[in-house]
Amino acid sequence: MNIIIERGHVWKLEELPPFSIAVDGAVAGPKLDIENNRFSFDHHEDCLRFCTTSACMQAYTAILLGLESEKYTIYANDVDSDVCMAVWCLQNSERCIEPLVAKLVNAIGTADMHAGSICINGMGKIVEWICAHETDSKRNQDYFKLSNDGLKSLLEATLRRITLYVDGESSIEVSKQQKHGEYKILRNQNGYVVAETDDPHAFTAIYQAGFDRIVLVRPQNDNSLAVTLAKRSDFIEKFNLIKIYEKLNEIEPGWGGSGSIGGSPRNGDGSRTKLSIDKIIEIINGVINE
Repeated sequence: MNIIIERGHVWKLEELPPFSIAVDGAVAGPKLDIENNRFSFDHHEDCLRFCTTSACMQAYTAILLGLESEKYTIYANDVDSDVCMAVWCLQNSERCIEPLVAKLVNAIGTADMHAGSICINGMGKIVEWICAHETDSKRNQDYFKLSNDGLKSLLEATLRRITLYVDGESSIEVSKQQKHGEYKILRNQNGYVVAETDDPHAFTAIYQAGFDRIVLVRPQNDNSLAVTLAKRSDFIEKFNLIKIYEKLNEIEPGWGGSGSIGGSPRNGDGSRTKLSIDKIIEIINGVINE
């Protein structure tokens, strides 16, 4: 099965050849082109994120409903846990009926759908171990500088861990996995918190602490800031992320995301936002106080 990875690239479904599957934002929105066997398994655009299942859940369900995925080329523009699980399912369609596969798809897919605000009990450490290559790369600040070949190598390393788990051979390694999620609250004001962390997956711990609106800040070695804006769900009031992106884009283009999670620009050199945290907070407060 051929896998094409181009960081950040978004294709149009109609420009892909027949027998193509785009995963998790490689084509905007969930789409089906039955006549030409072209599909997009996405939950980021043109959908309601709270009820549109993750890319891996869409791929898994399509296989159970009869998709013969071995015929397809996969297109991806990132290799996060959702992408990796979707690719594994598409590569191993005959195994999707296995209970451990269903359990892992549910854990990874639910966490990704809701940006960590819902965590399947008992699976947190397993998912962290499976995704450790991605998480460590982001923690070390080299993830956004990886070449497409580097992303593919990271994907392959994660796929190997998924296989070890569903083969029942991961328990010893999982037991060694250090639990992450450490963070420091910098500010708690106007109904949201500003938290600093080097862990890009700290949301679950912050939500579990009772905070519904989060500005997550990760200082970068180049003095830029990786900033993620998130809220527990679309049902959380007084934190309109779409309006916040719009205001931030008036000063610095590149901010964006969904109604429940998004963040700072991802520049070609690997840097993130050049805005100060004080300026970002000023803009957020302006939207909240409108």
